[in-house]
This record gives sequence, structure tokens and C-alpha cells, in this order.
Amino acid sequence: MSAHGLRPILWHQIGARLFRLSPHVAHGYRRRLLRLFGATVHDRAKIRRSASINCPWHLTLEELSIIGDHAMLDCTCPISLGKRSVVSQLAVLTTTMRDPGVADHPMVFAPIQVQDDAWVAADTLVLPGSIVSEGTVVGARSLIEGTTTEPWKVCVGHPVRAIKDRAYFARDASKGALA
Repeated sequence: MSAHGLRPILWHQIGARLFRLSPHVAHGYRRRLLRLFGATVHDRAKIRRSASINCPWHLTLEELSIIGDHAMLDCTCPISLGKRSVVSQLAVLTTTMRDPGVADHPMVFAPIQVQDDAWVAADTLVLPGSIVSEGTVVGARSLIEGTTTEPWKVCVGHPVRAIKDRAYFARDASKGALA
């Protein structure tokens, strides 16, 4: 068995268990563990221990990105979370599914991108090929179905649609803070 084929086994048998058993506040430990298995994780990202992540080698977390309690990230294809982005509790981001529109229901594989300052609220389902645009808030229990949301909007529903504008906060690029 090659090292590439051994990595999934090691993650599921050892890495995922160590991840879940980590202390509540051990964000640094979880970041290091994900990096050990190939994830790209910024030093200021936070991942809750109850989050479920398969294939962490396809995960990218930028500065101040957060993954909430019991969120599930199916990283069979790449998933990236931009700066200051949030995936709330119980949200599901899946990069694989069966295509219901074709008779033999072939598998669909596509990456997911959550851009800077976006928030995927609780219990939201994000399907393959979706992009949550910059500054977008996706309301709880919404469905993002292979679409791109509009930037700086509040979006809700099945499928997701914009319902109002979201205030844009200019950031001081040199400090990473609100201007």
C-alpha cells in the first residue's frame, strides 16, 4: 500500500479520533493535527472538536475562519474558507453527491468555496460546486445548490435567494481590522 493510500486510513483510525478527544480549548492542537494530515490552516483559524472533517488534505482555512460544533465537511474535493468566514454548528458542506437529474444517478464531484467575511449559518446544506460570495450571510437551514450567492447579501431558503443587503464594513488592509 502506498503512502497516499495509507493517509485516509490513518486519518480515520487515528487522526479523527485524536481530533475529537482534544480538549475544548485546544484549537492550536487541532490546527497542528489537521496540518499533519495535509490541511492548509492559518494560525488564527478555530475548529471545534465536534466538527467532522474527512479528507483534511483538501481543506484550506484562512485567517480567523471558524468551523462550529457538529459541522460536517466532506472534503472529497477541495473546500476553502476565506478570511473571517464562519461555518456554524450543524452545517453540512459536501463536495460529492448523486446527480438526481440523470437516469443512472452518477456521482458529482466539485469543490466548495466560502469567501472572505461569509457566514454559513446553522444547519445549512451546501452542495458541490457552490460558492458563498464575499460578505454573504446564509440564513439557518438554507440550501445552497451549486450556485453562487450574491456578495454582501443576506440569503435564505431552498434554494437560497437574496432577501436584503448586508452592511459592508471596510477593512484596513494593514491591520486586518475594521477601518
